[in-house]
Amino acid sequence: MSKRFKFITIAAIIAMLVLLTTILADIKNTYIKLGTLTTELSQVKAEFNQYHTLVQKVNEIDNKFTRNLADAKAENDHRYNNVINDVARLQLNNGKPNQTSSAGMDDANACELTGEARQNYYLLRDDIITKDTMILGLQQYISRICLAE
Repeated sequence: MSKRFKFITIAAIIAMLVLLTTILADIKNTYIKLGTLTTELSQVKAEFNQYHTLVQKVNEIDNKFTRNLADAKAENDHRYNNVINDVARLQLNNGKPNQTSSAGMDDANACELTGEARQNYYLLRDDIITKDTMILGLQQYISRICLAE
């Protein structure tokens, strides 16, 4: 064997070892990055699951109070329709005890609202129902979602 052939062979072997070492180092770095990405992916999955659970809780609260609001408004509408159709009466407490007047005065008769006042009463009641439901929903959201973390 000639010196030149040995030199080329040794140079080729060294070049292959350097190339193999570089490839192995790249593979090692890739596995390290893969491990890091796997850890990050696990963290993202855990955060997503927490977020998903949170969204479900918020939806439960929203659905509960939306149903309650719809039911309360339907009941208010039903009462209003009964009063309008003379099925029921809207009774007011005027704060005075019932007294019969000996002079023939009409103090003992119940107070009656005008049509517009009656309608305004039920509109105000509807607004109160809406606000109460919103406040209760927000309170439950704060206690179950915000303060639970």
